[in-house]
Amino acid sequence: MKKGEAYYQNVWVLFNQFSIGVTNNFSIGAGFVPLFLFGGTSSPFWITPKFSIPITKDHLNVGVGGLFMTVIGEKSSGAGILYGMTTFGNRDKNFTFGLGYGYSNGKLVNRPTISFSSLIRTGAKGYFITENYYIDSAGGSLGLLSFGGRRIIGRTGLDFGLVLPINENMGTLVAIPWLGITAPLHNLRNQK
Repeated sequence: MKKGEAYYQNVWVLFNQFSIGVTNNFSIGAGFVPLFLFGGTSSPFWITPKFSIPITKDHLNVGVGGLFMTVIGEKSSGAGILYGMTTFGNRDKNFTFGLGYGYSNGKLVNRPTISFSSLIRTGAKGYFITENYYIDSAGGSLGLLSFGGRRIIGRTGLDFGLVLPINENMGTLVAIPWLGITAPLHNLRNQK
């Protein structure tokens, strides 16, 4: 995100996140799941700061960031992940590799989470997207694979696809549908 750019993302009505480019290299987001609307007494809330550095324009970028989460309405010390990533490519075709360490109750886990994602333009208003994670813990490992697309409608992005959790103990293939929108907010750089 560039300085002043902002957007709102929603997935399946419940997941909500707002993000803004504070500088050309630093962005921050905040999100929540409003479970209180359905009679719940607690709701997850998170912030997502990210700092990125272009090493070679449109070819190589590195970044570091985190997801810091708590549950409002519950006594909790929070949880999240600290990560680093490397992206090869440009806005139309890129591949990102990441490595992160989750934490809970003030302690980092011993094993990293590995990620791979890609976005490839398929036409004037379409993209192929994939996000994949390998999570290894003392209790076992879990893979999350996703495959889908993004369609640009006006200035809004419509994301759709399937998420496949993979675990050595699963006897059946499960595919979870994914549907979300990403809408740009007024560009704050143009305000006077």
